[in-house]
Amino acid sequence: MRVKINICDQDLEINLEEYGSGGTPILFVHGIPTNARLWRHVQKNLEGKFHSYAMDMVGYGQSSMPLDDFEHTFNNQAEAIKAVIDELGIKGNVVLVGHDHGGGVCQVFASKYCDYISRLVLLNPVAYDYWPVLEVEAFNGLVGASDEVLAGAMPGAVAQFAGLMRTGSHDKIAFTDKNVKENYLCHWGRDGLTGFKSLVKICSQPTNEETLAVDHKKITCPTAVFWALHDAWMPKESGERLKKDIAGPVRLQFIERAGHWSQEDRPDEVAALIEDFITEWESVKI
Repeated sequence: MRVKINICDQDLEINLEEYGSGGTPILFVHGIPTNARLWRHVQKNLEGKFHSYAMDMVGYGQSSMPLDDFEHTFNNQAEAIKAVIDELGIKGNVVLVGHDHGGGVCQVFASKYCDYISRLVLLNPVAYDYWPVLEVEAFNGLVGASDEVLAGAMPGAVAQFAGLMRTGSHDKIAFTDKNVKENYLCHWGRDGLTGFKSLVKICSQPTNEETLAVDHKKITCPTAVFWALHDAWMPKESGERLKKDIAGPVRLQFIERAGHWSQEDRPDEVAALIEDFITEWESVKI
């Protein structure tokens, strides 16, 4: 499904992957360089009990990809989340779940609009100054490049993408060439070079200044920080800091035998953790 929003004086469309039809609403937010499809296995595991949506953030997947007059900051993406929640009519009830860059966006969102969500789940999020990682910074060299240069660079980036995803996976087997092509690379060639241009812009604009500026004391809702221990990029110390800094009650739990992409490595376990956390707090209003 698609919803129309207006942020930063731009009319945009956000793509949502929807599973289930009843129960507590959940909104899943992905990170760089993925899209809503990252959550598909987790959503399938939860669809009998919850009504879940996974959004393609602005500039990703099948959502609008503004290449001019839009800054892909954490704050702007947080405004997109707010607009989506308003459009879906789930303010105050929704459980917000963020991963990677999307986890950073969710921290910004929760520090500004905690009344919009009932609970927050962070899964190996970017936070503080533990990022950006070199693989993301590598795209900075393509900022402002001509279409000719981008067209020449894209085949190499595509060829390396599967290896990048496997680096972040514990078992590697989840990221078959078929999976990578059908669920992740499929949007890079959208409208010519639009998808690739959008990725380059997304990688170059968010900064750790925004994550360092998050006031975690304003996050007062029940929060879970689930941390896959075999993350090639994000250290577990970040999760431990979040547990100390977030004002509301925080559950910190580690996931064994999973890498950064735990939604692909251990989707059953991720879904079970989310379900347990939601039901633990289902009768509590803070």
